Amino acid sequence: MYFVIEPRGSAIGFTVCIGRWSVPLVACSLILASSTALAEEPSPGTQQTPMVVPTPSAPVEPAAVVKSSPVGPTGMIRLADDTWLRFGFQLQFWFKAAQDRVKQPDGSDGGYAMDFYCRRCRFIATGSVVRNVSFMILFESGDLGKADPNSLTGAKAFGRLNPPVLLDAWGSLRLHNAFTISAGNILLPLTRNGMQPTTTYLSIDNANVDTTPALQGNTVALRDLGAQISGFLFGDHLEYRVGLFQGTRAPAMMTADIPPITTQNASHNMFRTVAMLQLNLWDPEKGYFNGGHYFGRKKVLGVSGSFDYQKLGTDDFPAGISKDPYFGISSAAFINYPLTGAADPLNGGDELVALAQFGYYDGGGKIPVDITMPGTYPAVIRQINFLGEAAYYNKNLKLSLFGKFEMRRIYAAYPDEALPKANNNAMWIAGGLKYYVAEQMMNFGLQYERVLFPDAFYPGAPSTTQSATHNVTVQMQVFLY
Repeated sequence: MYFVIEPRGSAIGFTVCIGRWSVPLVACSLILASSTALAEEPSPGTQQTPMVVPTPSAPVEPAAVVKSSPVGPTGMIRLADDTWLRFGFQLQFWFKAAQDRVKQPDGSDGGYAMDFYCRRCRFIATGSVVRNVSFMILFESGDLGKADPNSLTGAKAFGRLNPPVLLDAWGSLRLHNAFTISAGNILLPLTRNGMQPTTTYLSIDNANVDTTPALQGNTVALRDLGAQISGFLFGDHLEYRVGLFQGTRAPAMMTADIPPITTQNASHNMFRTVAMLQLNLWDPEKGYFNGGHYFGRKKVLGVSGSFDYQKLGTDDFPAGISKDPYFGISSAAFINYPLTGAADPLNGGDELVALAQFGYYDGGGKIPVDITMPGTYPAVIRQINFLGEAAYYNKNLKLSLFGKFEMRRIYAAYPDEALPKANNNAMWIAGGLKYYVAEQMMNFGLQYERVLFPDAFYPGAPSTTQSATHNVTVQMQVFLY
């Protein structure tokens, strides 16, 4: 056996060889990158002599050195010029105290449910297969460890009760800057706030009204299976996304016989259509996710609009009856303004951020549900949504202050909808601060939220009704990508 230690510029190679075996073993090589902080380059006049330590065994010819794939400064594992992988994770640990909306027998306000849990535990993998062919895979275990608020046993969301969910799983082919084809489980471009990175929210979490288009329960974390085309025009200042997605699938049709006979398989209806158009007047935004804090590294001013539509056919259940379509629109105006007046992509700086977002959604049909007038998305009651949020970030203090206002207002066409209005008409008023140890990679947040139900006291409302609640949330985020 013998060892060979060879200097190679800014790296050191170690080779181990073993002889007198019937089948020679392949030599192993480990290349350790070094930097000026760890090792100095040899001076030009220094003679570097390999050191060989022989053993009594007769040496064999060393096999060729196999180098591992280099890891780039951004964390990419580069396998070839246009082939690379990149991994990451996100952990958002929460403590939340949420007040019950039920008065106590003595007339006092409801108590508080308190939980420690992982709001988002995520593993991320992205990469490029060949030139212009990319992919993304994202696993999440959401609300891990949180108790089910309606559980009679206080069961927590662990293991089989809360298995990891595959959120993003898509591949894309970029044929031109103005035309990219994507397919898989994709984030639907429904609202500006819903498309923001979860790591750079102004407040603790996404808006409550972001979930309105998902109330029918046919998406997972605002994602769905489908195909989408997207692209950038006019110097990357105009972006479009248009996709067809599964949405709600029509059930199978069966006869009334015993046993029943299937006359039509499920999924005979058309797909859900979602489209988004965004105009950036200052710096372009070219990410899969956009918005939130840029920490002074971008100067952004823009507007966006989204369109969402699906309709069950007359032949779909209940057969022979025309269905009202589901329809939703959303619009937003947003700004990220560095207080120096110009973005600093390298160092960042202080910034002001603001977002105003409006939405209108109509699932079709009547509430309470009338079988003679069904809607395509009956769980999405006709309503308008509004979100306004703003934040100030100070780089030197590593601190941000934020405020947020949300509103959901039911607009009913029938006079018998007092209960849906009482349960769904709501306002959320929140504010707090964040301390950034390392911007989005490590930070702490504190948020207070007041939830108001302005139509809670309708005629005949239960005596235990409470018209407002308080929530307090503390967050620690760790993110690497």
